[in-house]
Amino acid sequence: MKMTAIAIATVTGLLFMANAPQAYAKKTDHHHKGGHHKVHKKQGGVALPIIRQKLKLSGYKQIVYTDRKLPVYKARACKNGKQFSLRLNGWGKVISRARLGKCRA
Repeated sequence: MKMTAIAIATVTGLLFMANAPQAYAKKTDHHHKGGHHKVHKKQGGVALPIIRQKLKLSGYKQIVYTDRKLPVYKARACKNGKQFSLRLNGWGKVISRARLGKCRA
């Protein structure tokens, strides 16, 4: 059962990654002279639900995002009964973590 879930998550992740640059490019409007808007695309990372899935596959539970703005996402999550403050890059990789204490049930 666990292997099936991992396989499904892997396939889903690979399908997502193939479309990531087009599907999740951020658009921002800029005001220019004359009131015209020009749309620029900025490359982001992957969507937060995909990052949550990656964290769960790594053993994290009770995941709560505390900052959802790139370039660094911030979250609190539990692993092995310990609560951590996490800093994640746009692709969901944990770039730093600090222990906060025990997890609450």
